[in-house]
Amino acid sequence: MKEGEFIRFYKERNLSRNYKEVKEKIDLFWNAVLKALDEDGKVSLKDWGVFEKKEVAPRKIMTPRMEKERLTKAGEKIKFRTGTGLKTLVNGADTDE
Repeated sequence: MKEGEFIRFYKERNLSRNYKEVKEKIDLFWNAVLKALDEDGKVSLKDWGVFEKKEVAPRKIMTPRMEKERLTKAGEKIKFRTGTGLKTLVNGADTDE
């Protein structure tokens, strides 16, 4: 699902009339998560999952066009691990029969 599709889905689900307002709400959520990651390095949402900032080491790469190996830059990466609540929700195990 792309960002535009998600915004339309969120807009229809919450019966919002304004596209701009929905986008602002989603951006507020991501800005809060990213700010918390900068401060603590880890954000845990109960039964949903954990966002973590991980260090990425430099590594050697070589593509067919290059004649010699090069090193990538070291950096940080945001990883997400799903929680059990989100897994059961996505897999449909939470449905009432």
